[in-house]
Amino acid sequence: MHLQIVISFALLLMWPTGPGNSAGIALEEGLFIHSTAGAVAFAWGKPLAIAVVAIWLNKRTLRVLSRHDLATGKAISLYHRALLLLRLGLLGSVAGDLFLTSYPHVLESVGFLTIVPGIAELSLLLPYFLGLTLLWWILFPAEKAIRGSELGVSKWTRRNHLSFNIRHQVLIVAVPLTIVVIAYFSTQKYQQQLSRALHFPWAAELILTAIAVLLFVLSPLMLCRLWSTTTLPDGPLRDRLLALCDRIGLRVADILVWHTDGLMVNAAVMGLFPRIRYVLLSDTLLDTMTTDEVEAVFGHEAGHVRHRHIQFFLVFTIASMLLASGVMEFLTVMNTPACANWKLAPSTIEVIGIASVLPFWLLAFGWISRRFEHQADVYGAKCASPPNLADGCGLPCSVHDSADGKGLCAKGARTFIGSLRKVAVLNCIPVAEKSWRHSSIAARVRFLTILTGDPILAKRFDRGIRRIKIILIVVSLVGLIGSAVYVWNHPGYHQTVETTVIEPLKRLMN
Repeated sequence: MHLQIVISFALLLMWPTGPGNSAGIALEEGLFIHSTAGAVAFAWGKPLAIAVVAIWLNKRTLRVLSRHDLATGKAISLYHRALLLLRLGLLGSVAGDLFLTSYPHVLESVGFLTIVPGIAELSLLLPYFLGLTLLWWILFPAEKAIRGSELGVSKWTRRNHLSFNIRHQVLIVAVPLTIVVIAYFSTQKYQQQLSRALHFPWAAELILTAIAVLLFVLSPLMLCRLWSTTTLPDGPLRDRLLALCDRIGLRVADILVWHTDGLMVNAAVMGLFPRIRYVLLSDTLLDTMTTDEVEAVFGHEAGHVRHRHIQFFLVFTIASMLLASGVMEFLTVMNTPACANWKLAPSTIEVIGIASVLPFWLLAFGWISRRFEHQADVYGAKCASPPNLADGCGLPCSVHDSADGKGLCAKGARTFIGSLRKVAVLNCIPVAEKSWRHSSIAARVRFLTILTGDPILAKRFDRGIRRIKIILIVVSLVGLIGSAVYVWNHPGYHQTVETTVIEPLKRLMN
């Protein structure tokens, strides 16, 4: 869900010349709603139409669940897929407003929306967020029927359900990205003034980058405020988790209880730097799992930090940006009068470049993410294993029954598998349900079970993960070096670098 909201904001930032000129592509292709009334009706009619479909989905889900037959699990899976399609439909509606209508121009004509740069552009997302709000409101009975019985929650109301989703699904992403969007359009508007004031031609870009980096680094502090969290009380559990942190070398600012009023069984880790790194354990997770299982889930989140998955996702992002830049440069060269008669507008080239990375993200990112998730599962199982090899685990185990102690402990794997199954049951996730970023619960359980009895496969998996990380680093470095060489040897780009980067830096040095 968070990724979908990020994409909705990215559409505003990635649009070639801002949403105000978004009709360019549509005019070229003839897919363009001219009238103001038509554009407004198109923008606000789509979330209402999706709400009608949600009403049907809610009734159908309740009807199937009331039968208490063997098809219930399948019905829940179909419900999740239908809900995903509705959310993607809402996300697609944002692109439709940008590409197919004059709605951006309508918003720019509203005077008070243009007082602060970026507000008119952000207003484009209002129909999208209205649609999400309607989905949560309409589908509340189905959500309660699916999850309430398992979590034992009988006091859910539409209001707290809506509040929970807005805070946990929307605000945590929308608040920082709103600041980024306003900063982006503000620096674009006052680019020349900033360059003159700071005596540097790239002043606007540097300010925007600084704001984005600062928000990313400080986001854990903001998340703790937006989500209801408190420090995990002193006691045996906290002592055990802190001892685990010492054992694995994980430094955290605090371990927090994530208050969800029984709505979520989950854990999370946030923060790149130890002083602002927090581990969150939901209240329902603490209430329903044993101490060993909580330690295993905690270890899973620690695994993401210890294996630097966030950093490698950033490397993946750099590689995807280089791919988009390469495609756009190729189309620009092929679009010159000396090469061909492609006759592509600059805005069209930029849109094609952005679209070129979509398959890269849909296929490669999901594939890598699922393997990183397996690696975090293995780390969680290891954290749940007896810390001393001499203690044994009382099970047939490739670790404790061998001289070298290699592989995955059977007891640790069994503990983590138990926590996975509880997460699936309590969150009403069908064990066979697949996910783009995570494998199904059944696949994760099967993977851990196989690794438990095959230490050679465990070593092979570790080598495979190392190869993925090395390839990401090498591809990004080669891309960066190749781009730098290309820019330096290109007459036009070389001159631009000389005048806008090297000469200002020399003046600063002097």
